[in-house]
Amino acid sequence: MIRRPISRRGFLRGMAQAGAALPLSALLHRSALAAENGGIPRALFVYIPDGCAPDLWHPSGGTYNFSLPAMTDPLESVRQHCVFLRGLNMYAGGSTHEGGVAKVLTATGDLSMDVFVGQYYKDQTPHASIHLGVAANHQNGSGHISYLGSGQPVSPEDNPLSAYERMFGPPGGVEDIENRRKLSVLDAALADLNSLQTRLGQAQRQKLELHMDSLREVENRILAADQASAGECSQPDWNREGWAIPDGYNSYPKYHDRDDQFATVGKLQMDLAVQALGCDMTRSMSLQWSHPVSPAHLQPETGATQRHHDSSHFDANNLDSAENFTRYKRWFTEQFAYLLRELNAHPDGDGTLLDNTAVFLCSELGHSSLHNHRDMPFILAGRAGGLETGRFLDYSGANGGDGETHAKLLVSIANAVGIPINSFGYTGHGDGPLQGLYA
Repeated sequence: MIRRPISRRGFLRGMAQAGAALPLSALLHRSALAAENGGIPRALFVYIPDGCAPDLWHPSGGTYNFSLPAMTDPLESVRQHCVFLRGLNMYAGGSTHEGGVAKVLTATGDLSMDVFVGQYYKDQTPHASIHLGVAANHQNGSGHISYLGSGQPVSPEDNPLSAYERMFGPPGGVEDIENRRKLSVLDAALADLNSLQTRLGQAQRQKLELHMDSLREVENRILAADQASAGECSQPDWNREGWAIPDGYNSYPKYHDRDDQFATVGKLQMDLAVQALGCDMTRSMSLQWSHPVSPAHLQPETGATQRHHDSSHFDANNLDSAENFTRYKRWFTEQFAYLLRELNAHPDGDGTLLDNTAVFLCSELGHSSLHNHRDMPFILAGRAGGLETGRFLDYSGANGGDGETHAKLLVSIANAVGIPINSFGYTGHGDGPLQGLYA
């Protein structure tokens, strides 16, 4: 679930080895600048299962004057924070559910974008990337969205209590997170540095001492900037209703995987994601709601009379399924709206978490009943990288009317959080970012 960075000793060693690619001064400058301005870039990837009905998902109208149809209408209250995207296709790779989930964040490459972003910033946070799920492993035979490498999927953590402990420590011990944030990389390596000093001449020792003093000064500025948020991070305001797994529960499915716990666990995971990003536990998170071919049946929440995947096989002769599927999609977009509101309500630097986060809502299919990868149900939210939100962008006319590749969207997300790449995975329709998305 959580990919941990290298050890402190390994971090220092890696900094020295990385000198040819990125000078130490540049690394320190980037950290100091983030601490000073509070504008730390983050990425959050949210998956919902089984595609959509495109005509009921995508807006109609112009770039700014558009209307949201039945499946995305619950996002009306947060439309000012979103960019609704149409005409993006996932090319190459496998087909149907399994192929789609494998490439939605990889674009047929080896790494998924959430892991890629986490690895880029791994030395600046306690955890590289954090992967949360809501019954994402229960009866999952179709795959996950996150990949550490070729053929190496990441199984998200579906139990919010376990996810909390991995990030913040066991209940009653969360104050340790503040202490861990204050621990000095230099102090942890002091023995190594002292040993090195004994092998240096006087001139070299003086240079090392000056270098250490300079590092200490930068580090102190970063730690001072952290003090403003240390209180809330030492006592995270989370699980306010006291959700717990009943004592002695040992039935199938696992308690947190049950349909009657789906909504509660989902809210806990969203709240935990906001808390983790706000405490700078990571710069990259993913939240996977269920999985392809989802067996979820959320009857009390949606009024649906079928399981999720069953309803996705709608057609003109099965109006009940179409109605059920619309109910499910509306429920999922309601959850996304809640997540955006929570991010926007969390102060961060001179603005909010949503101001500094790129939030990507995705699925593995375009038209669910056709099982294709065209006209994907993608929404980008947040203002990381200067995204102009409150828009509807239609790329259906690109490439002679064939549409545009979603790999360019992944490049744009990486650029938005400060990673200078020009391609990611598939390049069969060109490289570079998605035109018109960012200024």
